[in-house]
Amino acid sequence: MKKAKSIAILDRYKDEISKELYEQILWVIGNQAIEDMFLDEEDIKALIAQGSGDITADELVSRFKKKWGVV
Repeated sequence: MKKAKSIAILDRYKDEISKELYEQILWVIGNQAIEDMFLDEEDIKALIAQGSGDITADELVSRFKKKWGVV
């Protein structure tokens, strides 16, 4: 997966989220790409959920750690 694909996934949700949340997630996509890590749809949905207050930041971090084998 490449950065452009992550952005394309995010763009599908652009009309459903605030401009501020869109820009925050775009920033995360860029920073992850620097580390050669690319967000898939599940990751982007989780970031949207956290940004919308549906899950906490701690829950989000826990999901990512489990997915990436850090825990």
